[in-house]
Amino acid sequence: MYFFWVKVAKCNYCGSRVRLFPNYELSRRNHINIVLCPKCSQIIETVGYDSKTLCPECGQIFDPRKGVASKGIFYCYECGKEQRILGAVNENGGHLDEELYGLEGYCNLCGRFFKRVDSDDLALLEKAKEAFNKRKDELLISHQKIPTEGRSDPRPVNHGYTHFKDLFNERQLLCLSNLLEDILKIQDINIRELMLVAFSDCLDSNNMFCKYEIEWHKISLFFGLHAYHPIERPTENNVWGTEYGRGTFTKCFEKVRRAKLFCKKPYERLSTSDHKRFSKHTGDECIEGSLVQSFAELRKTDRAALLRCDTAEDLFFIPDKSVDAVITDPPYFDNIQYSELADFFYTWLRLGLKDLYPWFTPELSNRPHEIVQNEKMGKTIEFFNEGLKKVLNECHRVLKDEGLLIFTFHHNKLWAWEGIGKILLDAGFYISATPIVRSEGKSGFHSSKGNIRYDCILVCRKRPSTWVNDNWVSLKELILKDTVSWTKHTLESGMLITEVDIFTILMGKTIEYYTKAFPGLKCHNEPITLAEALHEMKDFSAYISERAHPEQLMLRKYYNKKAEQIALFIKESKERYEVKKLIRRND
Repeated sequence: MYFFWVKVAKCNYCGSRVRLFPNYELSRRNHINIVLCPKCSQIIETVGYDSKTLCPECGQIFDPRKGVASKGIFYCYECGKEQRILGAVNENGGHLDEELYGLEGYCNLCGRFFKRVDSDDLALLEKAKEAFNKRKDELLISHQKIPTEGRSDPRPVNHGYTHFKDLFNERQLLCLSNLLEDILKIQDINIRELMLVAFSDCLDSNNMFCKYEIEWHKISLFFGLHAYHPIERPTENNVWGTEYGRGTFTKCFEKVRRAKLFCKKPYERLSTSDHKRFSKHTGDECIEGSLVQSFAELRKTDRAALLRCDTAEDLFFIPDKSVDAVITDPPYFDNIQYSELADFFYTWLRLGLKDLYPWFTPELSNRPHEIVQNEKMGKTIEFFNEGLKKVLNECHRVLKDEGLLIFTFHHNKLWAWEGIGKILLDAGFYISATPIVRSEGKSGFHSSKGNIRYDCILVCRKRPSTWVNDNWVSLKELILKDTVSWTKHTLESGMLITEVDIFTILMGKTIEYYTKAFPGLKCHNEPITLAEALHEMKDFSAYISERAHPEQLMLRKYYNKKAEQIALFIKESKERYEVKKLIRRND
């Protein structure tokens, strides 16, 4: 199922070979811990956590939760000297070597098990390496160099990875090449490209940047974190698939298959009053369509789709006032550099698509007109704002007067909310509603403490709005009332909500009501700018954050009843979340 590796560095002081374990845990489940001896690599089972675990084979006493590597630093267990991992990379002249030390397997009789690697496991690995080296010049793998010019994040290049193939080991490259070669032999182009979708998906969990989740007994996805994040203990997946395991090709194919079955018989996921989930089919509806080549053909063809890979800054092929709704997901300023992440998948898919589609001719996915904020590429905030404004102007042109522009947005900086609000107003839109949805999965890296978990869905219409209230004081109360309502709704649904999430809701509600009342909004008979309105609501967010901590409840006098209510909701949400975590650990 899974092969466990660890990176190895050379101590710059004594020359010792250091295995960069951040800890020595392999599994935590049902009060049983599986740990690894740092000295002899024996796999040891303990009842719960033991800070003085004794290895029965070599007699080593160790703490399984205290390794030698953390936050880019490691120390040598021979001489005790601390040093930077990047320093070891530079001394090595490339990315660090990796050592195979254990695996998780599955037996039809015994179930899942952990074991230390033995000579048979290492012989199989060497056999794969020999096969790779014999065929490496003819294998269908990505040889593309990782671009460095204008890169927003120096990783993984600064860790010694210069080409996309470096992100995989020899066995993975051999298996992925064999798989891709056979996919490209499929004659039916629709089936072939459907298989390429599954192949692209399985790349995310079949590389040497994935780690094993010790509490969940599964591999994490490379881009579960939106970055090229090198790890000290990579986990090698089974590319094809086994009885258990996540992200294998067979599992990815099943995901695609389920998606096509959904198209044939769609359903909605609903909840009962006691939060039990169930599926309800939508009748005889079927999601399908044929591809057409022009907008005119699209309008006269039932169940059709027009696909274009081009900039949205000029929608010349769509007539004025001809579209009912624009549903999109624009970039969040500097949050994510999409092409940097997409290149990982693009360079593999290009191997099978470059001869069929001109959009896959370039070696990399980056385009000069990609609308992101990236100062290193000369793409300033002004570049981003101007590009997005052009796109939204085109959306305004092609939308019918009663049409909708809908997209999701979140950001942890006030200036980004001000920016999106101004761009919408300049493009001729106001925000008519801002429902809140969960954007990150409950177990995702981006759902951790301090990260925003929720998106605002910005439902926009053409100006002018029919809103008549232009009094900022009364609008503030409406903003807080809506925030209370959505916070309570989220809490009742059983999901965690924190101070950073309240910031998102408050900012979303502020730009909604501000754009509705624009341009006549006043505070004490004086015009109020969007920046001023957002700053004032940010102060409410800071106050709520303070009041959400029990030790601060009596430090400040009463400020706002609704803000107090939201703070209490946050406290209750955190308490429920901690109870759930405790129950899960004790199961």
